[in-house]
Amino acid sequence: MWNVTAFICILIGASIPVGFIDASPAMGLVGAATSLGLLASVTAIRPGELSFLNRVAGPAVAAALVPMLWIIVQMLPLPFWAHPVWKFAGETLDASLSGSITIDTGASLGALLRCLSLLSVMITAAAIAIDARRADMVTRSIAATAVAAALILLLYSDPIKAWLGAADVARDETANGFLVVTLIGVPLSLVRALDVGGHADGRTAAQLVRLRRLLAASALFCAVSACWYGRRGAAIAIVAGIALVLMIFAARKLHLHRWSSAAAAAAIALIALATAIANRHPDVALAIAFVHAPTDLVQSTHNLLADLPALGGGAGSTAKLASTYMDWQGATTRPVVATSAAGLIAQFGSAMFWTLVAVTIMGIAAFTAGARNRGRDWSYSAAAAAVLLTLLLAVFTLPELPALPGVIVLGAVIGTGLAQRISRSRLQAG
Repeated sequence: MWNVTAFICILIGASIPVGFIDASPAMGLVGAATSLGLLASVTAIRPGELSFLNRVAGPAVAAALVPMLWIIVQMLPLPFWAHPVWKFAGETLDASLSGSITIDTGASLGALLRCLSLLSVMITAAAIAIDARRADMVTRSIAATAVAAALILLLYSDPIKAWLGAADVARDETANGFLVVTLIGVPLSLVRALDVGGHADGRTAAQLVRLRRLLAASALFCAVSACWYGRRGAAIAIVAGIALVLMIFAARKLHLHRWSSAAAAAAIALIALATAIANRHPDVALAIAFVHAPTDLVQSTHNLLADLPALGGGAGSTAKLASTYMDWQGATTRPVVATSAAGLIAQFGSAMFWTLVAVTIMGIAAFTAGARNRGRDWSYSAAAAAVLLTLLLAVFTLPELPALPGVIVLGAVIGTGLAQRISRSRLQAG
């Protein structure tokens, strides 16, 4: 499995060049590479580890299949559920078109490939991370990749962007992709820096201190870079992730009972939710109610969501419909919608989107409980919980972000968290 571990670490580092070529060829390469990694891990894994993997990763795999199945349904020729655009196209062409839920089959195929790539990396990383030494190697690769992404992100931020003459649409979209990787790096590096006993692999005490300081510096650098580029939206997401990490750390240090920890987390969540609702934009959809953006952008996104069918319009909906709702932005201005949540609702429909939000919250709770109850290797599960919380809030506070650059990194974080959420000895004893 060490060869597979090295392959995945290289693949994680490849998120950087993928961020520069976020297009169809890049999606094909990522899909092929992640499939190869999955095949290699399934071939190399030992029978005992395979049984453990099935038990810890099975529910997550089942949950990940739901949006993929929905994307497939959206591409099927279903006249009774078809998007209204197909009817207008048929009338214009004077032809009978069966139509489908999605208005762009090619974009939906791309979204399906990204989901499959995420699932492949998640399973591969979970198989690798059953061994804590391999999990440590994967997380260090993620932290290093996040630092590289943060450095690149700084070069795209104002005023450096203007000084370098990089103020064009393609460069802005590239920077948004690196923002996802940078956001992931903040809570992951922080929690690994706080984990005193999770690095002891033949290192001396001085080496461990240097490693933890380096991880803390990485977390700080990623946070500064993300906030410098993403402003208020990125800061809100980062603060939430850091707060969850510190809460888990404090609960472990103080040896709080699991129910006391759960009650404290619920109280903090309710206070944060009440504060957010009190400060949201009035009279607009919840998906765009918390974004700090121009009023015209918020209102045009609200109009787009109001006119969308309940089942969504498939991947690429916002790009196809932008000319109708976003004329005031100009032909080459990004973003076309105010938040990533709005883009996901346009793609999946509101029911599926909020279902995915609920599943993500359950995942955060499961990873948090695992980190609270885990022994030495608690940081992997805590990192997964904090990363999911950070990205969940970023969906509501940041513009539509390219998914491909963060697919490999996010899948690796979730996979390591799944493998280390419960110890093998405890699962076998239970």
